Amino acid sequence: MNNPEQSLEKLLAAARKAPAAARDESAPFGFSTRVAALAFEQREPRASAFARLSLRAALVACAFAVAAVAINFSAITSAFDADTTASVDDPIAEVVNLGT
Repeated sequence: MNNPEQSLEKLLAAARKAPAAARDESAPFGFSTRVAALAFEQREPRASAFARLSLRAALVACAFAVAAVAINFSAITSAFDADTTASVDDPIAEVVNLGT
């Protein structure tokens, strides 16, 4: 491997030998405005790990709820049929009739 100090010395020697720039050293047009705009930019804070986890848990719970309704759809629709509501009107009568 190369010695990092030798590489640095070579780089510094090459920088010393480089000709001085005779051009304008000012920043490009709009650079300071762009830097100031980036510095004062309002960024939204990232959601915490707990918030991301709770959102995922809520989505999983919703998926389970939809799956439960889909699996038991026939039982749900039969509960609202007109024929079965008459027997559910009096639960005490249902219990007494079961014993006889």
